[in-house]
Amino acid sequence: MRRIQTGVIAVCLAAALLSGCAGSSAQSTASSTAASSAAASSISTTAVSANYDGGSGTQEDPYQINSVDSLLTFASNVNDGSQGGYAGVSFKLTSDLDLSGVEWAPIGNMNDMETHSTLFLGSFDGDGHTISNLNYTSDVYNCGAGLFGVSCGEVKNLTLENATVTVTEGTSMAIGGVVGYNMGSVDNVTLKGDSTITGNNCVGGIVGGNNNSITNCTVEGATVVVIGDNHFNDQIIQADVAECGGLVVGGSFGGSIDSCTASGTVKATGNEPVGLGGIGGCLEMMDTITNCTADVTIESENGGHAIGGLCGYAGTHSNPDICLETEGFSTKNYPSVIDNCNVTVNIKANGATHVGGLVGTGLYYYGEETVFKITNCSVKGSIDGAVTPGTVAGRAEGSTIESCTADVTIDENAGTEQVGTTTQMYESADQ
Repeated sequence: MRRIQTGVIAVCLAAALLSGCAGSSAQSTASSTAASSAAASSISTTAVSANYDGGSGTQEDPYQINSVDSLLTFASNVNDGSQGGYAGVSFKLTSDLDLSGVEWAPIGNMNDMETHSTLFLGSFDGDGHTISNLNYTSDVYNCGAGLFGVSCGEVKNLTLENATVTVTEGTSMAIGGVVGYNMGSVDNVTLKGDSTITGNNCVGGIVGGNNNSITNCTVEGATVVVIGDNHFNDQIIQADVAECGGLVVGGSFGGSIDSCTASGTVKATGNEPVGLGGIGGCLEMMDTITNCTADVTIESENGGHAIGGLCGYAGTHSNPDICLETEGFSTKNYPSVIDNCNVTVNIKANGATHVGGLVGTGLYYYGEETVFKITNCSVKGSIDGAVTPGTVAGRAEGSTIESCTADVTIDENAGTEQVGTTTQMYESADQ
């Protein structure tokens, strides 16, 4: 039976989580996970400095990459599994690189889920440099697409400029500009220029799908496009089509996000998309969403559900171990903490429900709706066309809102209700 979950949700992602790969930063051998160890033990040859432009691969003396050829060598060595995902190995970008005309293959994939040798398990430090003109277009199945495909390691201090990532195959997921699926950490990464990221499920400017840490990231003027169609009858049940689009992260199930700033447009072109937001489309089971700022236009052409200027979905479950067996992690905070976030938003979504200036809604998941606590946040802007939206949240069953300000017009009239009026919750099919 096909698994259908919220946010980062799929058979292939669940396999990686259950492997123990989730959360490994692979910065040091002391903190390597079982997946990293398995990958390292499978290496038949070790990388030598001649393959790169200097360095020895240690944290103190990382391998240096200063040419497109060296970057392609790095990508190939991860993707063919020959270096065990570079578990415990460090890399540093030492010059700006232009990928114009380069046929790109995302770094890291799930081709080897036995020893995890094709996941990226190391550390990649952009050292403040820029990679420009990435172009990756695919009409076949992808589980993790972007500059990096699947990372259980560390990606930091990097700018990606003028990036186009487009995946049109309908069951694909985790499509991002910098990292398709992040199970490690992404820190101090910027997406800027004329950048457009397009896909069906978990589509994000910097990260597509996530279950770990995203910090200090910036998106400047990017466009995220969610394609595909959903069709609902008597119940609204989250499905892996046309869902979860955000400027920083498309869909997150677990982890945390802090000190991220985003500007740009999130648009959905199909029928009844779910989970659209300025920072993230789905930020479910995230312990903390803090110190984030968004200036976003969100457009849904044909209805929609769970739309917010900060995020479409948010909340945690009262059972901290509800995701332990299936996803490999426990939550720490109940409710989820949303604090010190500031949003300017213009939402245009005719017929959409569960629409809020900051947060769309929680999710009915294993017997209850997930809940959040919003504190010290502000929102200003407009919501047009939605059904009974709220200036702060579209639905907040069991959730709380404290010390927040809202200056939001609803269909050109001053909004007066912080929480929208709704009669129907959203349900996950994974229960």
